[in-house]
Amino acid sequence: MLETVTLVLEAAGRPMRASEIHTAANALVGGLIRWSSVKGVLSAHTLGGDRRFKPLRRGVYDLR
Repeated sequence: MLETVTLVLEAAGRPMRASEIHTAANALVGGLIRWSSVKGVLSAHTLGGDRRFKPLRRGVYDLR
């Protein structure tokens, strides 16, 4: 899931709302991804060691 969310943000080349990331991730994998999985990845990787995503405002993320 981490790689999928990262690919979505890389392809977009711009900050995205979490709901947009979820929709794009579903399209990328050609199936349904749980909303909670996308939110969990975004949340887990804005804090701690692997701070891959940067929260810009509530619900909007970009790559660091």
